[in-house]
Amino acid sequence: MAMDRPIYSVRVNPIHGNGIDTYCKISQYEYTDDSKSSYTLSFGTGERYCLTVSINGMDYSTAYIDRVDRVEACSKGGLSKIVNGMIKLVPLGLYTMTRMCPWVKRFTLKDNSRIVCNGKDGPAIRLAYDFILKYNVTWYQKNFGARLEGLVDAANETTETFSSSLGDFHAVKGSPMARFFTCLRALERPCYEWENIQDHFPEMRAYHDLYMSSPTIREFLLRIRSQYHDAESFCNGVSPWFDNYIDSILHISVFSDGWFIPVELVLEPEGFAVKKQVDVSVLNVAQVKVTQGGHRGTKRRNKVRSRLMGMMGGISHGCGVMSYQEVEAEF
Repeated sequence: MAMDRPIYSVRVNPIHGNGIDTYCKISQYEYTDDSKSSYTLSFGTGERYCLTVSINGMDYSTAYIDRVDRVEACSKGGLSKIVNGMIKLVPLGLYTMTRMCPWVKRFTLKDNSRIVCNGKDGPAIRLAYDFILKYNVTWYQKNFGARLEGLVDAANETTETFSSSLGDFHAVKGSPMARFFTCLRALERPCYEWENIQDHFPEMRAYHDLYMSSPTIREFLLRIRSQYHDAESFCNGVSPWFDNYIDSILHISVFSDGWFIPVELVLEPEGFAVKKQVDVSVLNVAQVKVTQGGHRGTKRRNKVRSRLMGMMGGISHGCGVMSYQEVEAEF
């Protein structure tokens, strides 16, 4: 089977939008039989890339959101709230991709993001679970319109309806979206017998009275949340048991493999612009060095260059760069 081999890496000059600046690094990989190319686009400060999106070379109409790291280094400009920074960075990155790779029709993802309690390391909880508790939708749903297969615009005899902070959703019965609705309804059930909880979750014993007086599981978890003065202290306080309780007791699944963001929901960020100035303290400007396979011929190098510079279409679905500096390949 053909394997990907690294060929080329460039960084796009600073991209501005939603009040923040980011760089985009485009890395190209080519199958060893020269049949196809795949790409990875990474967004961040240039010193750390915190949104990574890949196109695998088999289906160029779909790009995969591989990773979103929620740390302050990901949002250049010292944003005080890391999650809010990511809400600005992600659509900026995705819109930039739609400009460079206009054949991409949807962004697929795994909704398994975690929020680290202190913003850097240590305890963490699943961000999707925390948003489900508060809003009945995941973080990607609330902020970027992510969906599962089966979502439809209107209710009829073949659909079921679910209410959330975003309004009513309608999904075809038996579809992934409808099964997700079924999972969320577990939060509205009465609390399980305490004896079934305390042995498996000794960390929850401090909440016995709150548990016994709560009419539903959601009410119990929201009451716990109200005891903490901010999200960071809540995260630290419940991280020893929160994810495991929702997984193993409530059996809530976010169907992590099936989420996607349609490209038509990716709108132009406020103040979108690609700057011409390059911050040389961030970018190590140099001629590209091919680090694997020795020296490649001029014909080969021109083939690679033409793919990457094919703005708004390119050759062989190459992702075009809007304005860039060549840098040392980072493979």
